[in-house]
Amino acid sequence: MEGGILTDLLITYKYALMAPAALFLGPPVSLIAGILLRLDILSMIPTCLALATGELAGDVLWYWFGRRYGEAFTRRFGRFFGISAHTVATIKDLYARHHDVILFTSKLTTGLGFAIPVLFTAGLARVPFTRYMMLNVSGQFLWTAGLLSIGYFFGHIFLRVSDLFEKMALFALAILIIASLIGFGRYLRSVFLQHAGVPPHNHP
Repeated sequence: MEGGILTDLLITYKYALMAPAALFLGPPVSLIAGILLRLDILSMIPTCLALATGELAGDVLWYWFGRRYGEAFTRRFGRFFGISAHTVATIKDLYARHHDVILFTSKLTTGLGFAIPVLFTAGLARVPFTRYMMLNVSGQFLWTAGLLSIGYFFGHIFLRVSDLFEKMALFALAILIIASLIGFGRYLRSVFLQHAGVPPHNHP
């Protein structure tokens, strides 16, 4: 009975649950959602809205933390989120010249290495909130569409494969791609900080 109730709740509130999942778990949720779209378990428009709501809520939270707590948060908790005083100072300097490009790029690489320090520093540096959200919403559209497309592609292949071993291999490939994206994001962060003049031992 309890299992049936839980299943009913998941089916009924799947889109409402998707938003907090996207907020806390990030890109993997969008990839899985793309697979479920191909399997006709989810619908396109509410899925896109739920994913965007969850991820943009995270953008608002990090902006608010940066604006409200700034350097105090950096000193006490920054190391847990890849935020260091040196990185914040560097990004603040870059914001003075390129903050539109930095914000848009960070949204297109959400969860891949350096988005949180950029979003946090936007609030700390008092980047106008309206412009901040316009750039994030624009980038979010491309980011969500890309991840859903990848997931949809894997879902399509899954439907065409009948052998269990091939399905397991496909699942392993999906995990490998996610791990590669994360590794590539860390590489991008390292290059970004290196060109910004942050010493390697200060990289978060």
